[in-house]
Amino acid sequence: MVAETFVLKSGFDPDAFLADMKAAKEAVGEAGEADARHLMKLVNFARDFACAGYLLILAGVSQPLALVPGLACAVGAVLVSTARCMRWTIIGHHVGHGGYDKLQRDHPGTLPKQYKRGTFATGFRRFIDWLDWMLPGAWDVEHNKLHHYYLSEDKDPDLVERNFALLHNLPLPSVVKYVSMVFWMFTWKVTYYSPNTFKELELSRPRSLAAQRWPSSRERTEPLTLFDFARLPVECMFRCQLSDALFWPIFFIQWLLVVTPMIALVALPAAPPALLGATGLWPFASSWQAATGKALLISVLADMLSNAHSFVIIACNHSGADLYRYSTSCKAYSAEWFLRCAYSSANFETGSDLVDILYGWLNYQIEHHMFPDMTPLQYRKLQPLVKSVCKKHGVQYIQQNGLYRTWKMIRCAVGDDHMIQCEAILPPAKETAQVQDSCLGG
Repeated sequence: MVAETFVLKSGFDPDAFLADMKAAKEAVGEAGEADARHLMKLVNFARDFACAGYLLILAGVSQPLALVPGLACAVGAVLVSTARCMRWTIIGHHVGHGGYDKLQRDHPGTLPKQYKRGTFATGFRRFIDWLDWMLPGAWDVEHNKLHHYYLSEDKDPDLVERNFALLHNLPLPSVVKYVSMVFWMFTWKVTYYSPNTFKELELSRPRSLAAQRWPSSRERTEPLTLFDFARLPVECMFRCQLSDALFWPIFFIQWLLVVTPMIALVALPAAPPALLGATGLWPFASSWQAATGKALLISVLADMLSNAHSFVIIACNHSGADLYRYSTSCKAYSAEWFLRCAYSSANFETGSDLVDILYGWLNYQIEHHMFPDMTPLQYRKLQPLVKSVCKKHGVQYIQQNGLYRTWKMIRCAVGDDHMIQCEAILPPAKETAQVQDSCLGG
């Protein structure tokens, strides 16, 4: 869908809009000890969910196949999946944006020191704080530095419509394209997000192999998937680009070393029955070989469920026929930048711990893009204020169910719908030259 060059042409006061947004944030106030307690509650939930989930899986696979052991495995898989999702979308996400950094300075001792940007999940702490398919440092480059500041531009690595351009053009029946989205939904962290975030990390390092020897036949902004590691070397060989053909296996090995710990974590539930069985100490009725196989299967299914959960609450945040994409960039924290946060983001239902945890606290997407360095509780307070400001100034504000937004995103991914393309929200003459100070978003 193509819009006019600029969305808001007259009657909009960017300075008044900025002033109201600043007032909304100031009304929320600074993070305090309640925010620290809330974070630790979420951390404990994630830990308890994971521990209970693994115990239920072990209890379920230790018994012959029946209803109760099957239910234990199913509940265990859901708990492990939820814990994995929480560590990324709620804990890692908000800590990684620096949401608790000022709280750590103003209220020393209220949080363990690791809950700070640059410390959380770095080095060995990755195995303690947040172990997933993505390297935390790679996610920081891709998400915090690129996605947030180039939202819905071609430089945005998370631009769904652009990333699925190949699927749009494939001569396949529509039903096949929709079915293919189910595959991506259940595998996307390992098949797309992990290799693509690793690519962005390596390209950001001037001395890395990727930065120095990136193949000229491959655009740096193109998404990199697991399947590209197999396809690209063959294409390079056919074009007699031998150095490029050699680059891809080396780059694959570098990425594989990054995800090996996560492969081990997924295989972990199979270790107890395998070790106990091999040493003759397996005490249960079910054979240890069967228990090992079932534990591995349930753990893989739990990871696939975590993929699907995170896909539904993440991939559709900025995609749909009612959202905009841009051919230009803009200054951070200008009126244009705040407007793009609203015109290219969608919120879900909000307001309670149950709803917010299920949505991974990504249901405050508009507010989060406007002010990335706030705590989950602050976003809950800020959301109705931002919504009111948008209504006052006639600015688009979308808040809909996550499953409905996922359907709208899928339609864009397969090419049945398209985002609205424009140059910018405001004409240059309407854009204020003033860049707001740190109180507008750090």
